[in-house]
Amino acid sequence: MKNKFLLPGIAIILLLGIAFIAFSRQGQDQNKASEKIAQEANSTQYLTYSESNLAKAKAHGRAVLYFWASWCPTCKVLDAELKERGNELPDDVTILQVNYDTEDELKEQYGITQQHTLVQIDSDGNEVEKWIGGGIETIKQQLK
Repeated sequence: MKNKFLLPGIAIILLLGIAFIAFSRQGQDQNKASEKIAQEANSTQYLTYSESNLAKAKAHGRAVLYFWASWCPTCKVLDAELKERGNELPDDVTILQVNYDTEDELKEQYGITQQHTLVQIDSDGNEVEKWIGGGIETIKQQLK
């Protein structure tokens, strides 16, 4: 009699397990999709530096170079803040994340001596304003 109920019991447990896994993955996929949409919403305002992204930023409006380093604790804070709250910046502002450790020409061009330095540039690449440190509120205050 025990064997008569054992096989159907195992089958039910397996089906419940499979259903649980499927629903869990579906929820994870929805969370990832929501995160991706949020990142895409901010992506036009916070981009990794490249010549093409710089051209887009200049065409779009005001461009700010953000000299960032992966090992810099305050850079990590601003990076997270820009990803989460970048939509609070004026619509015509694009922040370009410049790798402090590899972009020596840009550092020399704008006189950058430390990471977490931001430089607003005009459409010709000339420095408009430069400041060190701060978050979203500081960026909004410093913009010209």
